[in-house]
Amino acid sequence: MFMAKARERVKGKGLAVVFPEGLEERALRAAAWLRDHDLVKPVLVGPENEVRARAHAFAVDLTGIAVRDPATDPKAPAYAATYHELRRHKGVTPEAATEKARLPHYFGALMVQAGDARGMVCGLAGETKPFLPAFEVVKLREDCPRASSVFILEWPDRVFFYADCSVNIAPDPPTLAEIGRQTARSARAFGFEPRVAFLSFSTRDSAKHERVDRVKEAVRRCREGADFVVDGELQFDAALLPAVAKKKAPDSPFTEAGANVFIFPDLDSGNIAYKITERLGGASAIGPILQGLNQPVNDVSRGCSVQDFADVAVITALQAEPETRP
Repeated sequence: MFMAKARERVKGKGLAVVFPEGLEERALRAAAWLRDHDLVKPVLVGPENEVRARAHAFAVDLTGIAVRDPATDPKAPAYAATYHELRRHKGVTPEAATEKARLPHYFGALMVQAGDARGMVCGLAGETKPFLPAFEVVKLREDCPRASSVFILEWPDRVFFYADCSVNIAPDPPTLAEIGRQTARSARAFGFEPRVAFLSFSTRDSAKHERVDRVKEAVRRCREGADFVVDGELQFDAALLPAVAKKKAPDSPFTEAGANVFIFPDLDSGNIAYKITERLGGASAIGPILQGLNQPVNDVSRGCSVQDFADVAVITALQAEPETRP
């Protein structure tokens, strides 16, 4: 199983991952579970007395788990100065930087940027989604023009990668092609040889529409210099099932083995598909995992479970290792 192997790879390494939502029950329980299994060194962010009171109310033992309070933390002034330096070109004043650095998800991102944590996980509430601090503080890698995200869908006998399910709403062909490249890189970093299918409501021009043309152009761009299998435009059944591919796209590389990386044409289809796959298909959905950042910062669904949150933290720790950084 994918997650079992991921846990083995991070176990005992003591990699610090910061959870800005220190008052959230799921973050508290995930932190304790990760500590108990020696998988991640969790760091909770929030008013320390309130965090500890919440943990006590939920009967969660925080022994050995650090709590960082942005209002009193000795490194808060340095974090604020860093944020001011990063955003002064946008008109951010020192006073505004100080206020921003006190927000828990910005404080967490600044911890990552400073090397005080190896990654960050948050997103249990809408106001603490990690996207803005990730883009403003951690920033994109120089070789990545746009960020994207991937969900890892796991069953006992297989693993699929779905992208983009949480970042790019209506990607144009260059962005869609970049999502394909980034997700292939992620799959390979996690130990899978990518077989990338660009999805559409059409297979091999079975329908004519500008949306089909957009996917076809993305495939053409993604193929340029690709060192992985890529095909499209394909309907999902043709991408997944070799028997269907033989009928609908006999020239496809997926006539022998189906795809394991699925690139959706827009956020509507990607987000809907992963939730259907998880809730009706019985898959474990891990993510969304952000792609293209300098350091790992990851989101969680507002409806995630404690185990979902813990799994994303394990993946975040795994991404922090240079050999597995997508």
